[in-house]
Amino acid sequence: MTSTHQTGLVVIAVFKLLKGLLLLFLGFGLLELVHAEIATLFSFLIEALHLNADSRLIHALVLKVDALQPHSVLVAGFVSLGYAGMLLVEGVGLWLEFSWAAYLTVVSTSLLLPFELYEVIEQVSMLRVVVLLVNLAIVLYLISQLKHHALRSRAHSTKQSSTA
Repeated sequence: MTSTHQTGLVVIAVFKLLKGLLLLFLGFGLLELVHAEIATLFSFLIEALHLNADSRLIHALVLKVDALQPHSVLVAGFVSLGYAGMLLVEGVGLWLEFSWAAYLTVVSTSLLLPFELYEVIEQVSMLRVVVLLVNLAIVLYLISQLKHHALRSRAHSTKQSSTA
């Protein structure tokens, strides 16, 4: 295996790994909260952050948190863990420059593009536009790498390791 990595793949791999780790922590955190009194914990968080509890936004958040059912928190935890697993697999595969990881990333990221475009159309914000453009850039970059055969296939890397 070569010691040099393509800069674009490294950036995407690190991005996927960081997102995966954050979602992993979020998923485990949600599973810990399944049987907790979430509204009480949220109230402590508001106090600890010295947020204005009389604010309309904070009040709306408190109502939404209070309405959460344990089943919803459990499902959100498992979805978060599943998505984290996929992101971590993509990140490691891209770091190792495997073509299957690029294909997986192209498909998984492309599936989200219509939803992100819908979000931008619904309400334009800088964050939504940036997320859409970053994911579009990732897809286009990986497609160009796949077209130029810049990534290793599993068979090619197996042949190289057996001759080394």
